Amino acid sequence: MMPSRLRTETVLWAIGPLFALVAVWLFFFSPKAEIPLGVSRPVAHSDILRGAWRTPLMDARESIVDGIKRPCSECHRLFAPSQAENRTLMQHKEIVLRHGINARCLNCHDGADRDKLVLHNGALVGFDQAPLLCSQCHGTVFRDWQHGVHGKTMGSWDAASGAQRRLACNECHDPHSPAYRPMAPLAGPGTLRMGDQTPHESHAGRRSPLRQWSHGSPAHGDADPSGTSDEDKEDEP
Repeated sequence: MMPSRLRTETVLWAIGPLFALVAVWLFFFSPKAEIPLGVSRPVAHSDILRGAWRTPLMDARESIVDGIKRPCSECHRLFAPSQAENRTLMQHKEIVLRHGINARCLNCHDGADRDKLVLHNGALVGFDQAPLLCSQCHGTVFRDWQHGVHGKTMGSWDAASGAQRRLACNECHDPHSPAYRPMAPLAGPGTLRMGDQTPHESHAGRRSPLRQWSHGSPAHGDADPSGTSDEDKEDEP
């Protein structure tokens, strides 16, 4: 029993020094990490859309026909609404209807009053209440929109500030063709591991501190006491 217990105690006592030796070796003799330095691709301010994706018609009485402001009802009251599916449009030829199985204008527009949208229960709502109409078929997305998970919030992140405004569905999606067209992605964010992505002035004339470990800089443990790397020195006048 005694020899076995002695061996166990010896092993336990050796674990601490062994870990200390490994830590010392890793600190002084471990290979230098190769930190990838990305290429800075600045994004032009004109490529960043800060507002709504599109300007929807919020009031049917404000529609523009032949350069003149006219309500939708001014023309549509002159003829009976068509019940035909996928009828060829004689007017509004700019509209491309690609909304899945929702292929009838009167699924959303009221046949008697074209200045209004119609809900499934027959209630009429204005064009500025389009999210109520969308919620009848897109309930899950509508709930996400209500809670800020889906869509875009502007003005303030503080809901109690009174300055917050959530963009309506038709301020991002074309209600007739709601699917987004393919978009080219902008440049990704620049992190410290990608190298310095900002002007020198933002770092008081110094580059990212991680650059001192990149190739061509002082070796690990030999950093300049001033904190200035060789690359920074090369940029100095």
